[in-house]
Amino acid sequence: AGVEVNGLEWSFGMSLSDSVPGVACTIPREHPDHRYRQTVKLRSTKLSAEEVAELISQLIEDYPGDDYDLLRRNCCHFADDFLKRLGVGRLPGWVYRLARVGALVDSTLQRVANRSLIASDDLVF
Repeated sequence: AGVEVNGLEWSFGMSLSDSVPGVACTIPREHPDHRYRQTVKLRSTKLSAEEVAELISQLIEDYPGDDYDLLRRNCCHFADDFLKRLGVGRLPGWVYRLARVGALVDSTLQRVANRSLIASDDLVF
């Protein structure tokens, strides 16, 4: 997911390089690593171009590329946060439903994997 504002599309992805931030800017609907699906129209922001630029600078700091997580901190989470900060609403839930379900399944599996079948004080040696 990406957010188009002032004629540019902003998105978030993984980067392991300190010189390449996680936040990227492209021509709308032409990101080289993603296939465009559809546009979801939202309200226009009341922020000025300068305020949007300041917001993007803050997002670049808040979303370093090495902080990317496919299930818990991905492009959809970034887009939702960006939209809220722009004051234009939220990303529709269906856009990142798969990541939410995946995170829930992953958390459940982690809990099960970390749970001992026999309590440690019940062990007899």
